[in-house]
Amino acid sequence: MRIAAASLAIVVALGAGVTAASAASPGELDGLEYVALGDSYSAGFGLTPYSSTSPFAGDPNGCYQADANYPHNVASALSLDLTDQTCSGAISANLGYPSGTSFPIPVSADPLPELPATDQVQVTLSGLTAPELQNAALSADTDIVTFAIGGNDLGFANIATACIRDEVGADTHPLYLYYDVGADVENCAQYFGSGSSYLGADLFARLSGDVEPRLAATFDAIKQLAPNAQVFVVGYPQIAPANATDACFSSMSNDNAVPFSGVDLEFIHTVESALDDTLQTQAEAHGFHFVSTWSSTTDNTLCSSDPWIAGLTAYVNFESSCDDGYLPQADGYVCVKLGALHPNEEGVANLTSIASAAIHSAFHVTPSVSEAKRGDTVTVTGGGFHPGETVRLELRLGGVTLVVGSAVADASGSFTATVTIPASAAIGTHALHGVGAESGRSFSSTLSVTHVGALAATGSDAFVALGLAVALLLLGVSAAAIARRRTR
Repeated sequence: MRIAAASLAIVVALGAGVTAASAASPGELDGLEYVALGDSYSAGFGLTPYSSTSPFAGDPNGCYQADANYPHNVASALSLDLTDQTCSGAISANLGYPSGTSFPIPVSADPLPELPATDQVQVTLSGLTAPELQNAALSADTDIVTFAIGGNDLGFANIATACIRDEVGADTHPLYLYYDVGADVENCAQYFGSGSSYLGADLFARLSGDVEPRLAATFDAIKQLAPNAQVFVVGYPQIAPANATDACFSSMSNDNAVPFSGVDLEFIHTVESALDDTLQTQAEAHGFHFVSTWSSTTDNTLCSSDPWIAGLTAYVNFESSCDDGYLPQADGYVCVKLGALHPNEEGVANLTSIASAAIHSAFHVTPSVSEAKRGDTVTVTGGGFHPGETVRLELRLGGVTLVVGSAVADASGSFTATVTIPASAAIGTHALHGVGAESGRSFSSTLSVTHVGALAATGSDAFVALGLAVALLLLGVSAAAIARRRTR
């Protein structure tokens, strides 16, 4: 056992030179052009102060875009040049489709919103008309795009409003569905669920048949208009837990209320999960990065002791307008407090952290080992370049630059190349740079050139063989020692 342990230790030590995927070095993302698109979850709906100038002037402009939303926070953390187009209430048509795209207008059961056939500029929550589609900010010069969309296409705010109830237990009903729609249902799943008998109410049919094609068109337009950008689809966080009970219920008049039954909370979770899966599918189909926030918010849903989502405080409305700080939902039937069911400050901080890390790590040049000797071959991977451009690979140390190879970035702006450490490379810690010929983007990592180097990048097989050889050698030495003891 001691010999086996010693052999393992040697093998592990031999692997110490191998590096994991890294990220851009400090300052290398400074000034990259970043465009944020999306709906209220990206806009920071519920946080204050709101901007009266972004994405366009108006007091209020109705977008409820917070100065401390995650796009602003990410841009500040990574020193990016931000154009923030996010606007609460946006649907995919407001981001924009490719020219000439049109869809059938689906039948939408009350209270689900009607979806337009073509793209259109947004009329905001304050009644102002946006001057342009959100994707008008995109161009070949755009370096980074973040967005999330689809919640309003599906009708999520309307769904949540329709599920509100004033009590739980036997013989209780969702208020709006029972009293306004006239649906004799005990829970929202009976109205909005798969196979619903109410025409146009099946949310899963709406998602696959009407919403997903519109999302795909939105993704197509972004890819066309920002061909050189790294695009990040930021998934929605969890609002409701997967396993909820009526114990989570609180009256809608309470602050941060949860006016839903356990069954309805579980249904909301299922609907949101289906939308998130659809976003991931489309992101992967278009070669975009999908940034999941799902697992990070499992323990911080509405029913947790530390929710990262604001509750839903509301009142049934009998007037022509809502009180200050509230917005009408379901044709004014209910007035809902601003920020309901949206990330609070902690939730936005989580979005900021996850999105920043994803963006930072997408731009990189990374050697497969941290040390190599002259003559070794090293595999280099990189990302964040223009699709199809040539990336020059250089070793830099003390004012001396050695070109060690080149690679062509693929459709996603990534590459993999094998380079040989030249005999003329100085001993020491070099900066390994990848420089895009078209974009001028330059990202780097360190690579030490040593007298007695680490294993070559392509040496995974050699690594195993060497480890086994050392182990066998030690076993042979041990066997010889045992044989000598026996002869004595």
